[in-house]
Amino acid sequence: MKILIVEDDIEIQGLIKYYFEKEGYDVQTADDGEEGLKKLEKTRFDLIILDLMLPKLDGMSFTKIIKSKKEIFGDINIIMLTAKTEIEDVLAGLEIGADDYLKKPFDPRELILRSKKILKKKEKSVENIINYGNLFLNIDKRAVLDGQKEIELSKKEYKLLLLLMKKIGVVITRDEILEKVWNSNYYSGDRTVDVYISKLREKMPILNNGIKTIKGVGYRLEELK
Repeated sequence: MKILIVEDDIEIQGLIKYYFEKEGYDVQTADDGEEGLKKLEKTRFDLIILDLMLPKLDGMSFTKIIKSKKEIFGDINIIMLTAKTEIEDVLAGLEIGADDYLKKPFDPRELILRSKKILKKKEKSVENIINYGNLFLNIDKRAVLDGQKEIELSKKEYKLLLLLMKKIGVVITRDEILEKVWNSNYYSGDRTVDVYISKLREKMPILNNGIKTIKGVGYRLEELK
């Protein structure tokens, strides 16, 4: 599972990162709220460890943005870290969507235990989402988002994109595309598939270089490096 730590105190950030990586989690970090949002646009995370007192974009504002745009960022769990002691601040964080909080200073082992509890619940209710860089496809909602922009696709365009994203790095033959997307091989030999591939490339820039034409065979959505 992927964890994003948004914390401007480098010492605390490094300590939290160490404990999560020790438990086998895939961890990324951000030093401020704006950097955190940029990372969310590129990667789908399962949990955010978020400091409230951040430069550029504070933790409260950060949370409001991602919770108000679930169609873009997904329903991400958040544990807030705060040096504030007023109960009103804690309640405000929970009301806008945080799942839990810890007051500084805290024991990293407690943070790990609380995180595991939240992630265990998430495993039972996770949305069916596939991503390709900053391109996200929500199968449950049949929604496609390029960064923060929702992309309108026809039924055939959506089915073709879904097929490509489910088989990243694998060559898909024209016959397979026609069978899976059009439920037929009747159109073999014409440019139907080519036209729809062009439409996807036009609507989503990341696919311009991502979709490779395998001459005489079909197409492959390249793995991102």
